[in-house]
Amino acid sequence: MASKVDSNSMKQAVLLLIVTFILSFSSRALAAPKALVYNGAGACEENCAKAAYDIAAKAGFDPVYVGDDEADSKIFDSAAVWIQPGGHASLAMNVMSDTLKTNLKNFINNGGGYVGFCAGAFVATEKVGNTKVNGLGIIGGNTTLFGSGVDLKKFTWNGSERYLYWEGGPYFSNMPSTVEQIGAYPGGSSATVRTSYGKGRVYITGAHPEAPQQWKDYNRLNDPDGDDSDLVVQMLSWVTEAH
Repeated sequence: MASKVDSNSMKQAVLLLIVTFILSFSSRALAAPKALVYNGAGACEENCAKAAYDIAAKAGFDPVYVGDDEADSKIFDSAAVWIQPGGHASLAMNVMSDTLKTNLKNFINNGGGYVGFCAGAFVATEKVGNTKVNGLGIIGGNTTLFGSGVDLKKFTWNGSERYLYWEGGPYFSNMPSTVEQIGAYPGGSSATVRTSYGKGRVYITGAHPEAPQQWKDYNRLNDPDGDDSDLVVQMLSWVTEAH
């Protein structure tokens, strides 16, 4: 017959295992969703990738940088969203490996989210703007350069007027009926849209709602309604919510 000491030791060991399991499960359950942020060639030199990374962290995600030659499909296994920052869209598409593009499209098709700012919007269509460079083709229609320069433009976004940092972003045209317009430029051209791609969701904008205050200060732009990170939270929430 086992001694009382042995019995107590066994109970303590079992209790320890149970507590360890509960803590491990709770830790996984409470872990922040992972956001993959493109940080390869084509992301702008003005820290566009960092701006996307920082805003994802602020929105409660666990951001991870991904280079243009990433070949491991396992990086997508626990990811919730891919964020494509501003920069040079054609360059990004020309240097991004075919393997990464395929893995990214499969990720979205299987239920992942995609959020794109400016260049990240250009690359979402079949062709990058009016070029012959192939985009990802995860949203129908066309992207066309709205203009040039750097500015704070008064956009409409979900029925409200918002001043947003803008730097050479696109407008959207010839969009299929499945694409929902969320925002517009002054004059009415489509500026922000969202749709589904397979089981996943895509949300893109020609503006830079993720723009940090430093960008505005550097260009001497006074934003009358201040920080726009709440709009990025809307974008990230919509593409990652259960559907």
